[in-house]
Amino acid sequence: MSKVGWSSRRLVAVVVAIATLVAVGLSLVIYVLVRDARLQDSLDRARAETTFNLRLAGPLLAGATDLQQAVESYEDRGIHAVLFADGDVFRSDPSFDVTIPPALRSIASRGQIGFVRVEVDGVSTLLVGGPTPGRDAELYFAFSEATIPDDLQQLSIVLLVGGIALVVVAFALARVAAARIATLAEAEAWGRRFTSDVSHELRTPVAALLSEAEVLEGHLDGMPLEARRAAELLVRDVARLRSLVEGLTNLASLDAGREEVRAEPFDLAALVAGTIRSRGWDDRVHLRDIAGPVPVVSDRSRIDRILANLIGNALDHGERPVEVAIARDGSSVTVEVADAGPGIDPEHLEHVFDRFYRADPARSGPGSGLGLAIARENARLLGGDVDVRSAGDGTRFTMRLPVDAVAEP
Repeated sequence: MSKVGWSSRRLVAVVVAIATLVAVGLSLVIYVLVRDARLQDSLDRARAETTFNLRLAGPLLAGATDLQQAVESYEDRGIHAVLFADGDVFRSDPSFDVTIPPALRSIASRGQIGFVRVEVDGVSTLLVGGPTPGRDAELYFAFSEATIPDDLQQLSIVLLVGGIALVVVAFALARVAAARIATLAEAEAWGRRFTSDVSHELRTPVAALLSEAEVLEGHLDGMPLEARRAAELLVRDVARLRSLVEGLTNLASLDAGREEVRAEPFDLAALVAGTIRSRGWDDRVHLRDIAGPVPVVSDRSRIDRILANLIGNALDHGERPVEVAIARDGSSVTVEVADAGPGIDPEHLEHVFDRFYRADPARSGPGSGLGLAIARENARLLGGDVDVRSAGDGTRFTMRLPVDAVAEP
């Protein structure tokens, strides 16, 4: 079995396991919440009705000569009642033979209303009662909760069916997601094997991958955590693949001499500031103050690309502060990008502009290893160059433009 196939099966298993745990957890939580809410609602209604009945029972019993008849009046309202008075027990329905627990009577003896749930002829029953005002007596009422177990049983069936449906849907979605992830992973690996000579042929499949990744990205919020992490990694990798293909295309075009320079006059200082601002680097990059504008005639978009690669490289692989300085003399203009990192070892320094070169081959950080190569090739196309200096106090990349690329003030 291939590694991609194994990863896909593992992803499906993980998603199904998570969906099962989520379904069971949600079902238990919902069941407990609904059960407690139903029982609490039943108790609240029973306590309210008992409080009302006890208030009315005071004057009723105080003037009653026949306590049995007085208790039987509650039966007309569909309530079973039990009265303890004068050492006797009076039941509204003699056939309703329920024993009032001593613990409940103890609560009533302290002048409080108490409750207890008991089984009466197999039916869940709520007993609520307390002392009657104006007479040394205790009055208890029985409220049937027969519908609650039936409702909870129906809820259990619904939750079971819903949980099974959730697992089935999660399994189906995981299969689809795993298939797409496997396809995209294989396509990405296939794309990386191509060189700049076939970069133009990669545009069509990469466009398709980007479309699929956008669809997948739109569903990230609804995915389980593990699947979401894998999908986010996939979306990021597809974006890196696009950057790689664009870099390869750019280099291939430069190598073939197909790139055109579109020169126009502009202020280099304003362009540098705009490059930093447009990419959200204002709080991470310090642009040294310069005296007035720096007018040049060159390719605006190409210089923006060079600066973005140099500054992005300093942010990704150097340390703060990252500073950008612009200088001009009579023959050239320079833009220096410096970071405060540990610097680059001499053995690697001469290779930093090589394509795909990385000082640490095992590094999996951002970038494709083409940014600096693209920056230098574009600078040379403009008649300038990019060089590097590095020591223990950081690394400095400098872009130079020749005098014929600088407009006279």
